[in-house]
Amino acid sequence: MAGEVPGRSSWAKRLAIAGALFLVLGAILLSSQDEAIDAVTDPRVISIAELQDDASANFMVEEKGCYMAVVKTSAPAIEVTLTPIIGSAAASEELDPKTCFSDWSPMASDGVTFEIHEQWVAQEDGEMTASSTCSKESCEEYTVWIVHIEETWPFEYFEYSGLIFGLGICCLGFIFLPIAGLLAYAARSNAVHGSFRIVGEDGELLHTYENQDDLLLALKDKSSPLHQNAEQSVQQENTDQGDGFVDGSNDVMQGTMMTTEQVYAFVRGDSPEAVEVIEDPFADTATPIQKSPVKRKAVNTSEISNWDTGGDEDVGKKTKSPVQSKAKQSKEKKSESSDWSVWDDM
Repeated sequence: MAGEVPGRSSWAKRLAIAGALFLVLGAILLSSQDEAIDAVTDPRVISIAELQDDASANFMVEEKGCYMAVVKTSAPAIEVTLTPIIGSAAASEELDPKTCFSDWSPMASDGVTFEIHEQWVAQEDGEMTASSTCSKESCEEYTVWIVHIEETWPFEYFEYSGLIFGLGICCLGFIFLPIAGLLAYAARSNAVHGSFRIVGEDGELLHTYENQDDLLLALKDKSSPLHQNAEQSVQQENTDQGDGFVDGSNDVMQGTMMTTEQVYAFVRGDSPEAVEVIEDPFADTATPIQKSPVKRKAVNTSEISNWDTGGDEDVGKKTKSPVQSKAKQSKEKKSESSDWSVWDDM
């Protein structure tokens, strides 16, 4: 028995499975990196000052540094101000708010939502005091976090190897899945739809192949049923025609083959060339019946005129007499000419 043809390699399926596994593994790794995410985006962790209710706090600032006041979304309506400290006392003018144009946004792993209440840009290095006041008479307890956001804050993620590894695994999953889809589409477009059926000389079904790859593998494998059946048919032909004689009597009777005598006769021109006879395409149509034309009798105008004038009825006969006289005159002339020839001979 011939061995089974090995299945085709489905790289698209393998890449799809690998991509799904990478996505699941990367999601698990990222979910375990809450502390790394909070160290970059949670204002409660990265704040440089914290204000409780109407309290104030002092801190150092850098020139052109971005500073934000962050509160919870449920906080009441409050006002937060930054005032430079000159010497040991606060200046009379407050620092004007200014947008930092930063992509940083506050978020926390425990689900607490925050919002940016105010932003400032420091004009010079020094000390600042931050204070908050509630605009209502009775305010609930609230907290204000002052955070310093640098321009290079996204690179802080690279300080945590576990977070980077989880992101890399997720990226591999997102890369493998589209590649698997492209390979599957290419394989489907190149594959020949339907099955291949191998039938023997006697009409018996020998084998069925579901795709083109299986058929190509069977052709390459010498132990496949295709090669075995071909060898058996060749052996049978060799045994049937071992002496080299080919019987062509049926072909001669059918007119597809000529004998040696017919070939010599055809070369000498004794045998006419076989011309294919084309049947008449109008053989089945009815033959048209041809009618003979009716001859009309010519009208004698002279007779009609004679009848009108009341003349004789033998006008037709009289018209024929001049013709007879002319014939007699011609005969007489001939006789006279013959007489002259007699005299000349004498």
